[in-house]
Amino acid sequence: MDRRDNQQVEKTKEVFGPGAGDDISGDKGSQFIEEDGKKFRMPYKMIKKVTFKNLDQKELVDIPHSARLQYRLLLFDAVIKAKVDYYKKFIRIVYNHPEADNIREKISRKQLIDFLAGEGVHVKADAENMEETDYDYIKELYNYAYFPKSIRESPPYGWTREEWKSEQERQEKKKYREEHPGIISKFLGKKNGQKKEAAGSH
Repeated sequence: MDRRDNQQVEKTKEVFGPGAGDDISGDKGSQFIEEDGKKFRMPYKMIKKVTFKNLDQKELVDIPHSARLQYRLLLFDAVIKAKVDYYKKFIRIVYNHPEADNIREKISRKQLIDFLAGEGVHVKADAENMEETDYDYIKELYNYAYFPKSIRESPPYGWTREEWKSEQERQEKKKYREEHPGIISKFLGKKNGQKKEAAGSH
């Protein structure tokens, strides 16, 4: 996530109490989410994700220069996320396009292309070198970032997903038994204690 994702969600949430009369059905209503019985308005719904591919690596210059370009892209209020990959020679931008149904700052694809050209990176807007798709802000960014954390977990190196899931379940059961000792655990603990006392008396 970029540096502003968390701040943006918190700043732009508008809480509507019961009886506010907002219609949460239909396309516009999908900009709302409900948490703990309260409705929140999301800053975006459907925006755009564009990837410019097959870039001239010489124009990207080097890794530090690419990192600075990525930072400069993120300075635009209408750019939600940006990635400039020097090795794979692509630039990916999630941005709020002019036709988006929200009142936030907007930027067009042409403006992005012109900005990149001004930075010395010339991209091509054809099917072979550019891919643009709709981007669902709530599903692809907000839900991924906040709900639930398990969708972002990956198994440690050397574990398969199934092995790691089984290990997590085993650890959870072990933790539960330690926190909630049953009758058998108490009995075994008492029996072991009696054995220790008997051994200590000799």
